[in-house]
Amino acid sequence: MSQIKKETPLVSVCIPTYNAEKTVANTLRSIIDQTYENLEILVVDNASSDNTLSVVNEFKDPRIKIYKNEVNLGGEGNFTRCIELARGEYTAIFHSDDIYTPDMVQKQVESFRTNKNICAVSTMAKYIDEHDQVSGESAIPSELKNKDVYNFEDIFISILENGNFLICPSFMVKTGIYKELSPFNGKDFRTSADLDMWFRILKEGPVLILKEHLMNYRTDQNHFTYHYEHMRTEPRNFFTVMDHHLMLNKQTIEIPDKALDKYQLIKSCDEIVCAINLLIKNEPFEAKKILKYSFHMNGFLAALKILKQPKYILFLTFGSCLLLLINMRLWNSGFSRVLYKLRYELASDLFY
Repeated sequence: MSQIKKETPLVSVCIPTYNAEKTVANTLRSIIDQTYENLEILVVDNASSDNTLSVVNEFKDPRIKIYKNEVNLGGEGNFTRCIELARGEYTAIFHSDDIYTPDMVQKQVESFRTNKNICAVSTMAKYIDEHDQVSGESAIPSELKNKDVYNFEDIFISILENGNFLICPSFMVKTGIYKELSPFNGKDFRTSADLDMWFRILKEGPVLILKEHLMNYRTDQNHFTYHYEHMRTEPRNFFTVMDHHLMLNKQTIEIPDKALDKYQLIKSCDEIVCAINLLIKNEPFEAKKILKYSFHMNGFLAALKILKQPKYILFLTFGSCLLLLINMRLWNSGFSRVLYKLRYELASDLFY
């Protein structure tokens, strides 16, 4: 490793780990190989029960520091622990199953140095499966493509209308701001505590989004989160965060009706996903409660206003057919088996 220039700021790259023995080596390699060298690499293990730490200990790079939690703090608790340990001017929390391009950190630091007022930098990502094969890529919504630096209102309204397009493990944040806003609120927002954190950061100042795909973000179908998302019978934690910040900011920012209509539409479709999962579990009466709540005039009116995306109208229509079958007492376990096979095709294009 060549001599690190003293004028380059220290960057804390944190890798929270939990039972990541299969992926953490590739993640670490991609961070060690960064063109930006002034790093401290903090591996913060959340009481893994596999060989994660043995794999990490095979790396001899002096920049790597290993911390082991005696008890599992939960995912969000471990993110908070990472921030507590960080000493750099900037901090990134990178996931232990993702892979980062060699110039990612360099480009993020350069963004901070040329945009002094920003609080954080994030990037776009390519999606990879459990075999490291690219399956797609993230994209920034069209209404945001004409600039790079965004305030809270820009991002919040766009997420209302498009869903969460931010890539959590791509964020690099000024460490002082991270420490000021810590902890991640896992108690209230659970798996969407990161989105709440990005909104709170945006309230402190603008964020720059690099439109380059500077990392490979893993979407492993064997991962617990993947199965949870596809089998859950409760609304996504995303909606808890959005409703919370809608309430906080409804008097201070002007939100277009179109964005609110689209958000309501996404919510209705998510409720139908929960009902589908209840039907797969042969709980038609519980599914009926959700479906009856999902169908209201606002949802259909919102769908009709967005004719460029007919998939929502089709999904609402499909949900209404399910409700009709239940009301007519025609639903049976045979339908559940068919629905199980169709589930991914029905919902993946809308949410995943």
